[in-house]
Amino acid sequence: MGESDKKGRRTGRTNNQLYYLVGGWRMLLPRFVRRWQRRLLLRRWQQRPDADYIRDRVDFYCRVAEGRALGGKARPIKDFRLKGTPSRYFFDLGRYVKGFPGESGIDYMTTDVWENPDTPTLMKARRLDGKADNCALLNLDCRRHFIRPVDPVPFEEKKPVLFFRGEIDGKPHRIRFFEMWAGNPLFDLGDTTRKNRSRWFAPMVKLTDHFDYQFILTLEGNDMASALQWVMASNCVPVMPRPTVEGWLMHSRLVPGVHFIEIKPDFSDVGEKIKHYTDHPDEAAAISRASKEWAAQFLDRRRESIISYLVVERFLACTGQLCPARL
Repeated sequence: MGESDKKGRRTGRTNNQLYYLVGGWRMLLPRFVRRWQRRLLLRRWQQRPDADYIRDRVDFYCRVAEGRALGGKARPIKDFRLKGTPSRYFFDLGRYVKGFPGESGIDYMTTDVWENPDTPTLMKARRLDGKADNCALLNLDCRRHFIRPVDPVPFEEKKPVLFFRGEIDGKPHRIRFFEMWAGNPLFDLGDTTRKNRSRWFAPMVKLTDHFDYQFILTLEGNDMASALQWVMASNCVPVMPRPTVEGWLMHSRLVPGVHFIEIKPDFSDVGEKIKHYTDHPDEAAAISRASKEWAAQFLDRRRESIISYLVVERFLACTGQLCPARL
C-alpha cells in the first residue's frame, strides 16, 4: 500500500490502477452476487462484541428521518451502471448500493458539498449547520480522504514547525492565512497552485514528507479538509479551526485540545498556539497519540463495510423502501 521511502514511511494509498480495476470488477458483478455478499457480511452482526459501537456510528451517519420522500432526481439502483469514465464517488457508492434490490431508489451527491440537501441524499460530507436531517454519509472518494499511512518517525524527532503545502487559489481563507503568517520562523507555508502562482509558490512535496514536521495545518477547502484523516493517522498533530463540515471521520466528535490544536477562524491566535505547544512538547505529543488513536478505529475493513451497508439499509428504510432496519 504505497512505496516506502528511506525512513520507512508509506502513504498507504491504494495503487490507482488497482483501485479502478477492483472498482470496475465490483460493478460488473451480478446484483444477486452483491446481495449475497451483503447478507453474508451482515449475518449475525448484532452478536459482535462491538455491536453497540456499530449502531452508534450508523445513527451518526444516517440522519434521515423515517417517512421522508425521495426527491425527483432519485434513480433506481438497477440503473446504477458503468458508463463513460466513472468517478471514485461512483465506485465507492456502487460498492454498497449494488447489494440492495434494484427497484430501490437512491439520490446521491458526487461533488463537494456546498449546502445540505432538501431531500434524502447519500453523500460524502454534510454541513454542520443544523440542517442535516436529509443526509446519510458514506465513505465516498475514500482513496483521497481515507488512506492508511505508515509514519515510524516519533513525534519528538520531528521538526517543531507548522507545515502546509496546498493550493490556495480560489480559497479566500487560505489566502488570508498566508497573508497573516507566511514568513514566521515557526511556519513553513507553501502554495502549490500552478496557475496564477502567488508570491508564496512552492513545489508540491510527497505526502510522506509532511511527516518530518510536528504540526500540520489542515484547513478546509470546498468542504472537508482532505488531509485531516491521514494527518491524524500519522505521528503529527493537526492544527485547524473547529470543523464546519463533517464526513466519515466524524468531525463533529473531535475534541479541541485532545484530537487537534484548535485555532480561531480568523487565525489570529495561530502564532500563540504554536509557540505554546513548542514550549510544552509533552502536551503536543499527547494530542498526537489521541489523534492517532481516533484514526485507528477506522482500520477494521470488515467493520467499516458492515457500517456502510447498514447506513444504506437505514436510508432505504427511512425512505419507505425496506422494512425498518433492525438496529
